[in-house]
Amino acid sequence: MPRPFILLLSILICADVAGAADLAPPSTITAVTVYPDRTAVTRTAQLTLPAGPQTVVFDPLPATLTPTSLRVSGKGAATVRILGVELADRFSETSALPEMNELQAAIDTQQWELRQTGDRMEVLASQEKFLSSIESSSAGSASREVAAGKPDVAAWERTLNFVGTRLTEVKAKRLEQQKRKKAQEDRLETLRKRLEAMQQLKPLEGKRASVLLDVVKGGEFGLELGYTVMQTTWTPLYTIRALPESGEAEFDLAADIRQQSGENWSNIAARLSTASPAAGTAPPELRPWWLDIYEPRPRFKALREAPMETAVAAAPRKAEMAEDREAEQATAGIVDSGLQVSFALQRPVTIPSDGVAHRFSLDHQRITARFSYLAVPKLRESAFLHATLTNSLPYPLLPGSASLFIGPEFVGSGRVPHVPMGEEVRLGFGEDRQIVVKHEQLKREKSAPGLFDKTLRLRLSYRTTVQNLKHVPVDLELRDQLPVSQNNQVEVKDVEISPPPAKRDEQGLLTWQLTLQPREKKEILLSFTVEYPEGTIVSGL
Repeated sequence: MPRPFILLLSILICADVAGAADLAPPSTITAVTVYPDRTAVTRTAQLTLPAGPQTVVFDPLPATLTPTSLRVSGKGAATVRILGVELADRFSETSALPEMNELQAAIDTQQWELRQTGDRMEVLASQEKFLSSIESSSAGSASREVAAGKPDVAAWERTLNFVGTRLTEVKAKRLEQQKRKKAQEDRLETLRKRLEAMQQLKPLEGKRASVLLDVVKGGEFGLELGYTVMQTTWTPLYTIRALPESGEAEFDLAADIRQQSGENWSNIAARLSTASPAAGTAPPELRPWWLDIYEPRPRFKALREAPMETAVAAAPRKAEMAEDREAEQATAGIVDSGLQVSFALQRPVTIPSDGVAHRFSLDHQRITARFSYLAVPKLRESAFLHATLTNSLPYPLLPGSASLFIGPEFVGSGRVPHVPMGEEVRLGFGEDRQIVVKHEQLKREKSAPGLFDKTLRLRLSYRTTVQNLKHVPVDLELRDQLPVSQNNQVEVKDVEISPPPAKRDEQGLLTWQLTLQPREKKEILLSFTVEYPEGTIVSGL
């Protein structure tokens, strides 16, 4: 085909597309995939397309939309070719978010009601003032009648009863209106604060996408626009229940989803992904590792006192030093392929663009765990449970907060680190009250120095008791210590330890590895003598 004919055909097609009428069908968000720092959105519009070039407009779209993320697809009875998609910024004087408009309408209504209440209070104030003036004038008339010797007592009573009754009614109504005004003012303040918070979260600007289509055969067609929005996140929340008697740990995984994307997600299918699209897809590159002799920079004082030509001559050297040093490149973390896991929520969900956490349950599992205990009775008479878990779940554990239980008892909160599939993690579950630990001092005796011996001797004895109240054996690591002298005038002698520790280091730390059968009790006895010169004070005793 000759080149001029092809060029003419292209111009005619473009002219037809440019001249096509815009279609702006209603569209709804049908699915989202939420990542830790962004969300992929699928928006669908159902159309009846006539044959020929068409432009379908999706408007409004949120300002948080990433322009490079746009993608278009669709299917239906119509035969359609997708020619392209254009994205433009749009601005409006008022936000298009329905809840903001509803809040503004509620504020307007509340202000109108508040003005009505103020008007009623002014009328009641005028009535009270009028009745008070009648009361004052009646008192003056009564005084004059008494002075003239012709008092009309019946008239006074009628006037006083009328004025008193009406004043009581008016004051009661004023009090009621004051209460109503206070309630209206409080509600108005609440509405204004909600609107201000939403205005901070929802920018007035947005986006508008135009999809260019060549409809070969008309008919029904479902057009899907996909894009990525920011200001969204999901974080994992764990409830981990240690079950030492069965050698298991129970995992409950939930998710908190927050979004301030600028559009509400109503009754949509949601999927949570553990992947991180922000991480680089290419591996990092090594840069040359230069070595050189360090040359200290000249001090400021030396430069100031140097002749002008010396200071000027030093400037190129500083520039050379700046050019020789390349800035380090900030690289994203490497994405482990095991992180490409997602959770599909089992039911449609609604998540407004309000920045509030919305919680959903994701999974419930039991995995095998190795439990052990650690006790430091000298510092605290408790045994702390630790669990070593191998992540046998079909997904990696992402960093998140955890509520920790031993059986039905809540013991505290902690954090779960990132644990790839198949890797181990050690979690602490706090105190287990079914392991009883006691530490007591049995003896503290000081021996006076002899006639020719000026050395004081202090004998100390301790007993530690541990008991397993569980129905299964437990492994317990118990730690204690001996004092270590830092002065040659102070000596630690006559050390007696029963049973001997499994480990003893140079800093005096003693470690026992014990296995306690159900209901079994064990004792550890520790005794030693500290000798030091008379008249000295030994720190640490």
